[in-house]
Amino acid sequence: MARNITVVVEGQAETVRNIGIFDMELKRDFTGLVKTTSQTVSKTGKANAPVSKVPKSKGRNGDLKASIRPKYFDNGLSSTVVPRKPRGAHRHLVEYGTKPRRNKRGANRGKMPANPFMSSAESASESNYNNEARRIVDRDKTI
Repeated sequence: MARNITVVVEGQAETVRNIGIFDMELKRDFTGLVKTTSQTVSKTGKANAPVSKVPKSKGRNGDLKASIRPKYFDNGLSSTVVPRKPRGAHRHLVEYGTKPRRNKRGANRGKMPANPFMSSAESASESNYNNEARRIVDRDKTI
């Protein structure tokens, strides 16, 4: 003695459409947050980047500073902000420093102290980014 029960859901298409709109708005907001944070980190990193006052054998003074720029991934949902090659190829030496070193012939190449210009720029923007991301995710929205 089985009975058939038919359930009709009204407004299903509209609800699915509203969920899609909410996802697009969320993606747009996060893309904007990533872009503004990346630009802030880039400006701070450029302000903190050291510029050599001594003439060099290769490159120009200020190459490291000029090479700092963001690169976006995942349709703008993530980015990296670092000095880019070829002008910023020595970024790791400046950021982390070196211990005393010698070449194959034994000539002393010296020691370079760490000058963490990018990590300080990142840490300065980190709390603001986290607070804004939390605000975007935690906001109430009725679909």
